[in-house]
Amino acid sequence: MFGQYYLWRNQFHRWFGVCIVKSPAFGTSFDTSFVLSELTEHIDEEINGDHHGMAVRFLHALGVAEPQSLTPLPVTSAYSDSFLRRYLGPQRTGEETLAALAGREIVAPERNRLTIEALPEHYGIDEGLEFFGLHEELEVEHFASLWGALVKGYQADESTLIDAARQEIREHVTFWDDVYAAVTEARGRASAWA
Repeated sequence: MFGQYYLWRNQFHRWFGVCIVKSPAFGTSFDTSFVLSELTEHIDEEINGDHHGMAVRFLHALGVAEPQSLTPLPVTSAYSDSFLRRYLGPQRTGEETLAALAGREIVAPERNRLTIEALPEHYGIDEGLEFFGLHEELEVEHFASLWGALVKGYQADESTLIDAARQEIREHVTFWDDVYAAVTEARGRASAWA
C-alpha cells in the first residue's frame, strides 16, 4: 500500500507543473503573481523539505530496503497521470486546476491522521511516521494558501471550483481504495498458489 503511495508521491511535482501551465497570463484580473508564488513555495518545500527522504525512511521502517525497486501497479500509474489527463487539456480552466490541487491537499490531513493512529495501534509501526505528521499540518496550510490565491481573483461561479476540489478528493480516496483492492487481490492469488 504505502509503496504505491510512495511511487505516486514521487510524481506529485508534475501536478504543480500542470497548475503552472494552466495559470492565467499576467495582466489579467487574476493575481497570477500571487498564484505562481504560492505554487513555487510548494515546489520549493518539496525540494528542500526532504519529503522524499522522509518517505524513504518510512518505507525502510516498513521493511522496504530498496524503494527504488518498487514497481507501480496499473492503478498507481493511472492515478499519477490522472491529474494531467483531466486538467491539462483546453476544456479545463487554470482556476479549476488549482481548485483540484487544493482539494487533493485538504484530503491529506485526515488520511495522515488515520495513518499515524492506525500503524502503531494495529501494526506496531511507530518509526518513520514523521512524514505523515509533517503533512498532517502542512497540507492544511497548502490548501488555505492555494484556495486563497484562487478565490482572490476568480470572477466566475464558485461551484465550479468546489466541484473540481471535490472530484480530486474522490479521486484520491478512490486511489487508496483501488490500491488496497489490488494488493488484497494479489495476496489472495499468492496464498492460493502456496
